[in-house]
Amino acid sequence: LTRSSTALGSALSSFATAYNAAVDEVAGQRGQSGGALQGNPVVFDLSNILGQIGTYNAQANSVNSLASIGLTLGSDGHLTYDATGLLSADLTDSGAVNSFLGSATGGGFLQVATNGLTTALDPTAGDLPSTTTAIQNQITSMNTTISTKQAQIAQLQTQLTNQMATADSLIASMQQQYTYLSGMFQAMQTAD
Repeated sequence: LTRSSTALGSALSSFATAYNAAVDEVAGQRGQSGGALQGNPVVFDLSNILGQIGTYNAQANSVNSLASIGLTLGSDGHLTYDATGLLSADLTDSGAVNSFLGSATGGGFLQVATNGLTTALDPTAGDLPSTTTAIQNQITSMNTTISTKQAQIAQLQTQLTNQMATADSLIASMQQQYTYLSGMFQAMQTAD
């Protein structure tokens, strides 16, 4: 009598899909056309976490790698799931599969994955929440700086408008004086 590997196989397939999406998202933050986290150290940290999860190995077990249960890590960093790997390992030694997988708190692959996700997502000390807070603080600081600069520009614009009005008034006054003096000179020349 053997157990059904369907639920575990479905979970591993879903894990591979989610893992690959995470790898692609992290990769999209690198390079000249990188995303919003380009150059941020969190990209390196997340890449390391994914690397630890994707290359997990157990020493003391006949099922000792993700490849042993049908998850193969490709050169592109993506996991590929092959159900025959899991079926073979499960038929040969289902206890070894259980031991390799472990639990979220009791060792094995699931504990490594859980610890990695906690490092990335923990609300108080996780990489992503900390980075989100830091970026929000930067945005707030930039918005404050923009508001301050806009107020300075508005004040400068008002000062320049007032100075131009004063200059226009002085020019008009000088034109009146010129017209008056010019008229006097013409009258004097006519009188001579």
